[in-house]
Amino acid sequence: MKWPTNEKYFEGFRVLTILSAIALLFDQLFIPWRSDGEIRVVSFAGWLPENIMSSHPLFQAITLAAILSAILWLFKFKPRLASVLTIILFIFSTSLYLQNEPFGDHRQSVFCLLLMALAAREYRLLVNYFFQVAASITVSFYFLAGWEKIFFSGLSWVNGTSLQIFVHYTGRGKSLLRDLILQNVDVARFLQAGILLLECGSFLLFGPRWLRRIWILGLIGFHIGIEEIFGYRYFLHLFVVLYLFALPEWVKESNDKTA
Repeated sequence: MKWPTNEKYFEGFRVLTILSAIALLFDQLFIPWRSDGEIRVVSFAGWLPENIMSSHPLFQAITLAAILSAILWLFKFKPRLASVLTIILFIFSTSLYLQNEPFGDHRQSVFCLLLMALAAREYRLLVNYFFQVAASITVSFYFLAGWEKIFFSGLSWVNGTSLQIFVHYTGRGKSLLRDLILQNVDVARFLQAGILLLECGSFLLFGPRWLRRIWILGLIGFHIGIEEIFGYRYFLHLFVVLYLFALPEWVKESNDKTA
């Protein structure tokens, strides 16, 4: 897998990543805030005093500060300082988010690491292998999710019933896929097997063109299904996948036609 080496391609990825981080931060502002229940440590913010950890005004202020810092970084105003400040505020905002939101959320982890890679580039690090690192971070999100299922549940995770229970309680009421899964356990098994194969084999995105195309099409369907059933807004990950693994091929084909 080869990525374009021109600055324009890198700049596009930089803009996509920072805008995605800003979108996630805005999304966090509108989460339902925990009002009671057992306090558990799920992030470094969990070690803070409860009045700080559960302060919604503090969370909002930190999140807005992170958005402002990211905008400054986006427009290259003091980019080195803005990059470090954005990452610190992003981590703090996300930690408070995870401590107070009813469910854990994986969306921020990949973009936090991508922001770190971009910040390293601001300090002239990762210059020669930036996209290899960014692609590995992106693929690891799927790869680890798949093998975590096998580690905890084995292949019995593909039983259909667990997916039916999950979509019953967390899926959208108007979802057509949710109704189909609930009505037919074989459909649920088929989808679970497909998900496991896509996630565990996500490293094949680095493979030959024909395999990469199969996995890209599979991930497109995977993300469409997630949005249709749950509305989780994981599509930002898909945009990054397309930028890293589909766009280079389109650019090459376009250059070959104009050559």
